[in-house]
Amino acid sequence: MKLLIISVLLTAASAQIFNSTNYLNYNSSSEDNCENVLTVLKNRGLTTLLGLLAKTELDSVLGGLDGFTIFAPTNEAFEAIDSKVFQMILGSPDLLNQIILYHVVPPKMSPTWISALLFEYYLPTLQGEIPLRLNVYRKKGSSIVSGEIVTVNGALIFDSLQVCNNGYVYFIEKVLNPRDLAPDNTQIEVLKNNGFTTLLKFYEILGLTPEVNIFFRYETLFAPTDEAFAALPPGTLESLFANPRALLRNHFISGTFYKYGLVSGPVPTYSGLNVEVEVIPGGAIFGNANVVLPDLTTVEGVIHGIDAVILG
Repeated sequence: MKLLIISVLLTAASAQIFNSTNYLNYNSSSEDNCENVLTVLKNRGLTTLLGLLAKTELDSVLGGLDGFTIFAPTNEAFEAIDSKVFQMILGSPDLLNQIILYHVVPPKMSPTWISALLFEYYLPTLQGEIPLRLNVYRKKGSSIVSGEIVTVNGALIFDSLQVCNNGYVYFIEKVLNPRDLAPDNTQIEVLKNNGFTTLLKFYEILGLTPEVNIFFRYETLFAPTDEAFAALPPGTLESLFANPRALLRNHFISGTFYKYGLVSGPVPTYSGLNVEVEVIPGGAIFGNANVVLPDLTTVEGVIHGIDAVILG
């Protein structure tokens, strides 16, 4: 399956640590504009996306849609992809089509509609098989209609523009990867692909498998790296293996919290332990652990790699 090839698509972009908070200002960014979508992209300087739309002949598809929403990556978002991977994608017309189509949603979605969403929503795309995950994070203590940070598959939406009353363009900071929400892109699969071998032993002891239960809950895992476990005092790891469920529960919180959704303050874990989160310039701290590998998307939610183990 060609989607497997793009499991490394956003490695460089996903590894970028936290940017400063950017609240989307819908009132100033949503404008009536009767230029077509290609002109809007050109005026915003999105030359890479325009070139790919022309290469795949999807520019004419967009021009013929009655209503649409496009999530438009910047030139810098494409530059963050490893050059060899990008050339491989360009050499595979089917793969390139899937990636570009994954950024287009058939219905038009206004900023006010997005503003009314409660936390998480899934959208069908022209790619046809895999949805997009839209998350709306609000200022701590605010009402549900102000101070939103909006992400799509974890990518920050930093601006929006209406196109001739039949569509909307949302500008995003990274290229979206259909592989992220593929049914088999489970926590276990992502942990395997990113070298969390010690943490995976806790899953194995519990007999957990890669299959996703249809009743799973969306969750965020703060995953200690192998180096974090290696730094534990002698004998500690063996004692943790004796009670693997307790260890895992210390590192899970309910809900999908990408890096832009984290706020400073205590959060309850599945074990009942309240862990202090501190969002700092350039990163975040979970308990006594630094987030060193943020925003690894899974079909169940998101994983953040951390450099220490939460013992409780």
